[in-house]
Amino acid sequence: MTDEFPSFQPYALTPLDHIAPPLYALFYLSFRPEHPSQTLVTLKGGISHLVSKWPFLAGNVVQIQRGKKIGLEIHPPAASDLVDYPMLQVKHHQQPISHIPSLTVIDNELLHIPTKVPIAYPIPAVRFQANIMHDGIVLCLGWHHQVMDGVGVSTILGSLSRCCRGLEGKIPPPPTDLQNEGRARRQIIEAADSEDSSSHNHDGAYDSIDYEEAWDDSFEPIISRRYALCAERVAYLKDSCNALIRDLVIDHPMTCRNSDESNSEYPEENDRMSCDDAVTALTWLCCSRARLRAASRRSTGLPHTSSLSRLVEVRSLMQPHLPRSYLGNSLVVARSQCNWDDIPGSHDDPPPASGGNRVGEETIHALLKLALRSRAKCKSINDKHVRGLITEVKNCDNYEEFAEAPAEVDMSSLRRLGLYRLNWGPHLGPMVDFDAIDSRTDGLSMILPARPGKPGQTPWELRITLPLTVMEQFRRDELVNWATGAKKSEFKL
Repeated sequence: MTDEFPSFQPYALTPLDHIAPPLYALFYLSFRPEHPSQTLVTLKGGISHLVSKWPFLAGNVVQIQRGKKIGLEIHPPAASDLVDYPMLQVKHHQQPISHIPSLTVIDNELLHIPTKVPIAYPIPAVRFQANIMHDGIVLCLGWHHQVMDGVGVSTILGSLSRCCRGLEGKIPPPPTDLQNEGRARRQIIEAADSEDSSSHNHDGAYDSIDYEEAWDDSFEPIISRRYALCAERVAYLKDSCNALIRDLVIDHPMTCRNSDESNSEYPEENDRMSCDDAVTALTWLCCSRARLRAASRRSTGLPHTSSLSRLVEVRSLMQPHLPRSYLGNSLVVARSQCNWDDIPGSHDDPPPASGGNRVGEETIHALLKLALRSRAKCKSINDKHVRGLITEVKNCDNYEEFAEAPAEVDMSSLRRLGLYRLNWGPHLGPMVDFDAIDSRTDGLSMILPARPGKPGQTPWELRITLPLTVMEQFRRDELVNWATGAKKSEFKL
């Protein structure tokens, strides 16, 4: 161990960590500093201070055999590890920072860790790379997803921003420390119910996955594209769905009042769709429609149903609550399904379902139907559900039995993380762009953090990952074109 980083006691990852995918997640933060050389000094000092408080960030993820089960632990790095994979790498490029949003696949020049899957252990837990572009700096953060979730990483970035702006003065203490992290991990592990050996119904959310086969790149290329949905049109979809809810409650009062998870065709009386729900339903509908249209052109098969996996963050659902500052994974999957017949306009190219700022009634009904199914599954996630899942994962013979099952759409939302509000100090200046690129996971869809602006007026930015032919159909979709305010002629692969 080098003098630069203090040591720490190795620790095992929790059952909730083990159900996250075993790959590196990548965040890209773009800045336009006036003096890039000073910015690098600031970043080096900030990351060094951050790791002095949270030394496990410099650690390695290692596989440990315990009985028949192979689990993951975080161990301190050797000095050679920090030579091979320094905490902060610096690299110069000729492209502008606008190169990042245009990427359709992971650019391995932007981060010095292996992004191919499956990955070989031991491997670094967290690493940074400062990419000096033609007109700014792109800070890339890569982390093994079984170490932290998006909320944990946002806490890391918040602390790093405080370190960067406070290097010349007093740096406030981080929101959590090694002792608090250890207590939170123990709480998760001890949440398992020793008397509950039954198998719970997870609606197909988890499955045994052969990751080598799942990420075999001999299949059709998978690409990732970024879309910006107009805030006003997202709000229109939300308001239209809520107006339809009111009509359904009036027309079917008893059905709505007695609505439950098994009958999610009708809303509950106090149900209200959010913009997040509307964007998720739109993504599910348009991705499903794109898969149907691509399959009909290639005469290929599809699953019996279209599925949506929506990640639910459970820090505040567990009893007692996990601290909001807890860095580890606290995500479970809410999986919902629909019949392909529930997807309007699936088999041909109808005229646009929308005119001006309005959307056809059939589309609104379809969006609400999908949103209600997703909402019902999300609302079913509670402390009992989480404890049951932890118990099953803890008792399983192989952690890969509880991998997140493939879905037509695998949705996570970073919208409320507030990353654009972070104050990075005078040397970096404000973050001007954020991105998260993954060209490995078919169906992965991320709602990116909200940009600064008045509430209700900032665009809803999405990163969507699909096979090439499916993405072509998605980009041509009439509802996608309407929501982005783009003309069809603008959409060419």
